[in-house]
Amino acid sequence: MNPRTLDKVVSLIGLAIVVVEIFVLGLPAKHMLIITVGALLMFLGTWHLSSRLLHKRANTKLRGEINRHIELVRQLYRARSSGDSAGIHETKPELRDSLERIIQAASAIKEEEA
Repeated sequence: MNPRTLDKVVSLIGLAIVVVEIFVLGLPAKHMLIITVGALLMFLGTWHLSSRLLHKRANTKLRGEINRHIELVRQLYRARSSGDSAGIHETKPELRDSLERIIQAASAIKEEEA
């Protein structure tokens, strides 16, 4: 599940707990406990903490290489849009190197899984 979606779901669950407790259940003995749990879930979802607590980041090296490659593609596009041929020629080798690093990072992950 996408981390942003997880945050939204957790926040909505917290909101639902609070609304149901206040308007439907109204159990006086556990009223504050249930509202506190709902408010905590809303807090976790609103501040995007649930994805950090529940979502394990895997393959951080590969993710970093892909992010770097995306930045190089953006750099190439900016150079192309501005007509900077020197910038284009400087970026091309960096893109090739970036692809090699992505392949190496992906291969390392595949070897770890095997």
